Amino acid sequence: MLGGLPDIALLAPADSARAAATVYTVSLLATVPIGCAIVAGFLLRRASAGTRALVWRSALLALVLLYVGRHLPVRWSAIAVPSLLAQPLIELGRIQVMGAHVATNDAVVTGSIPAHPEHVVQLFMVVYWLIALAVLLPILASLYARSRELRAARPVRDAVWSTSLAAAGHALGIQPRARLFMSRSTRVPVTWGVLRPVIVLPRTARRWSPEERRMVLAHELAHVQSFDWPFALLGRLVCALFWFHPGSWWIARRLREDRELACDDRVIASGVRRSDYAELLMRASAAAGLTLPGATALPLSAPRGLRARLAAVLDPTRVVRATPSAWKTTLAGTLALALGTTAAAVQLAPSRDVLTSLVHDARWESRAYAVQGLAERQDSVAVARSVAERDPNPRVRAWARYALGETLALDALPPSGARSR
Repeated sequence: MLGGLPDIALLAPADSARAAATVYTVSLLATVPIGCAIVAGFLLRRASAGTRALVWRSALLALVLLYVGRHLPVRWSAIAVPSLLAQPLIELGRIQVMGAHVATNDAVVTGSIPAHPEHVVQLFMVVYWLIALAVLLPILASLYARSRELRAARPVRDAVWSTSLAAAGHALGIQPRARLFMSRSTRVPVTWGVLRPVIVLPRTARRWSPEERRMVLAHELAHVQSFDWPFALLGRLVCALFWFHPGSWWIARRLREDRELACDDRVIASGVRRSDYAELLMRASAAAGLTLPGATALPLSAPRGLRARLAAVLDPTRVVRATPSAWKTTLAGTLALALGTTAAAVQLAPSRDVLTSLVHDARWESRAYAVQGLAERQDSVAVARSVAERDPNPRVRAWARYALGETLALDALPPSGARSR
């Protein structure tokens, strides 16, 4: 209980403030890979859909690396942010200092710490994870439904389908590694899985012509080869972790659009007539209706975005390009790895001028927060030493000595230390 209000989060106030600072820092740093992807997508707007999809996959990978890397104790570079962007970091830093002060029980005795800012931060973290969970829950439920559907599905071992699968793989220049199933609950062909991918067909597939079978299987095999299903889940995970950043949703949406166009390109490049394939997409979209599996399975066609796909498929002037080469894929993966890990290792902090001005703030927690940042900068260590010697509050002096590497424990101060200004 703090200030008469019950704790509203599992994390202590200081931990909540630290977590909120990580979320805020990640939101700023996420703009870097998202911005790079937007610029690359604009420059490659006339390139193949497969190349653009590669850009969006790389952006998602960089965002995941950034988020994971921010929770690792590795920082190699500090970047000063403008005072406007630094203000949330300062406020959260004050709460961290106050939270550490609460742990020693002296500030609570004096009643000098306002409870509301700390509880606002705790409430923010609760809301953050609730929304992230809300974004992920439909996917988790759908994954469970997919597993049940697969258990009830019947494996397809007919020689006719095996021949069609081999023919579709040969037309794409790949070795088919997907397993075929037929399910009553599936209205449109779908695929999912990574190590053991599956293609689930509706029961109406038994009436398809050989050409229809080849087109459907070629489309689904193109998804399998491009690892579209795991990247669809990765996109949903990124949207859950970065739900507050509109750029993450934009990247995920562009990947959904371009991955379908890329698969359409591969089917047409395999020798399929454009008009036959467009008719197949329209029939599949009508059969799918509103019962779509989302990111947990990739359908052949869906009502959303169908018009753009049909326009691309039927456009005779549009050049159908091959999938990105191995060197392009390697380059994109390397850039995503470098960008994500580099951004994760960057420490954002207020500028030296902002920290120096906080040294003269009337609130002791502001001075304690500022002295930590000043002690980490080579050009302001002298200021931190001055605070360690002259600040009227022993708590601030203790923070300064601690930041400078001296051994005085913060909890060694007497409770009366909080009563000083």
